[in-house]
Amino acid sequence: MRTGIHPELKKITAKCACGAEYEVWTTREQMKLDVCSSCHPFFQGKGDSMIIDSEGRIDKFKKKYGDRY
Repeated sequence: MRTGIHPELKKITAKCACGAEYEVWTTREQMKLDVCSSCHPFFQGKGDSMIIDSEGRIDKFKKKYGDRY
């Protein structure tokens, strides 16, 4: 690896909008996160409710348009 061409890594504390803090290695001085694993619905166990029932959508389409589409 060539010396002098790579940016220096720093260990900083990244802060999320929900208040959670994480220590990460980065080339930036500071880092602000919008969503993290503490506040994202998928990681809180609410991911099952976000899955769309594709069979129900097909039935709804057939009821609306019938066989003429």
